[in-house]
Amino acid sequence: MVKEKTIVGYPTHWHEFYEIELIISGSGSYIIDGVEKKIEKNMLFFMTPVNFHKVITDGAEVITLMFMGEVCDKNMLFKLSSVFDTDSVRLDDEDARYLASIMHELNIASAENDDEYSFHLLNSIIGKICRLTNRHEHGHLTKVQTAMLFIQNNFRNEITLNDIADVAGVTPAYMSSIFLKDSGMNFKTYLNGIRYEYAKKLLSYSDMTVTDICFESGFNDYANFERNFRTNFGVSPREYRKASVE
Repeated sequence: MVKEKTIVGYPTHWHEFYEIELIISGSGSYIIDGVEKKIEKNMLFFMTPVNFHKVITDGAEVITLMFMGEVCDKNMLFKLSSVFDTDSVRLDDEDARYLASIMHELNIASAENDDEYSFHLLNSIIGKICRLTNRHEHGHLTKVQTAMLFIQNNFRNEITLNDIADVAGVTPAYMSSIFLKDSGMNFKTYLNGIRYEYAKKLLSYSDMTVTDICFESGFNDYANFERNFRTNFGVSPREYRKASVE
């Protein structure tokens, strides 16, 4: 979905989809996971499903593109996104015009339900941003990278070793071995790390109950969530929330 609009600021929020915003005019600040980034003409921001962001502006004209991870080329999406990183880049006028024109064309294609054309347009946008952020290395995703991208898109849901092995086209035993070798941790530790970081953001920025945060972050046992949270961070979820707002 592509929208051209004027924004007047948003409180801290998050999505289950990816979001690209191209600033056409205006000023202010983007605060992404607590890090402030200035809003200026031709700035481009990219947020993944694990990023929390807030917009402070008295009126900025933007083009916003929102999409799910399943509707684009996974190789380029993995290069552009990572779990604990957020991209922003200032474009020159030519690159900004180029991306704005493709986003406008994507808006037309989407309205006409031309899925194939929309797919190629979205990949062109992601590919261009990859080049602008020096993430245009060639090559296909490794089995582990395929699994990591699947986890990023689905960490709120129940995910098993069998699930990521199926996505990567290997056996669970082989996935377990290569995941540990490539990432330095086993699959469950990696998955829970993403979930706990997400839970910490919800504790800091949302008014959800701690119980709801547990399940929203992908955990299905509150007692284990609270116990392991304290083990990992030295405080309970409630203590962490209290400290984050003081």
